[in-house]
Amino acid sequence: MKQLWQTHRAGVIAFGVALAFLGYFALKTVPSTIYWMDPAHQDQPLAGWMTPRYVAQSYKLPPEVLGEALFMVKGDKMRRQSLDTIAAHNDITLAELQARISDAAAAWRDAK
Repeated sequence: MKQLWQTHRAGVIAFGVALAFLGYFALKTVPSTIYWMDPAHQDQPLAGWMTPRYVAQSYKLPPEVLGEALFMVKGDKMRRQSLDTIAAHNDITLAELQARISDAAAAWRDAK
């Protein structure tokens, strides 16, 4: 190792930085994968605190399918808003939003 450090210092530093990035992304990816692979987190009933991104992960829906079900226009800034906020903005209940998302998910899965 001492020989490598003396002759290829830049390469050892670059390798260390690459290894640090690998470790960082592995520590972020593994827990996320374990969480979303759990059947309890798939097709969860909607709750007011959920965001469109959470629902997209839970139902495994692409943004264009979920966006239409949530009354979102492409480029809309509602990504980080809760479902309660989205439902109130569109004058519907969370149950009606659940029905729209369930219908959109069923249609998209049938089309696949």
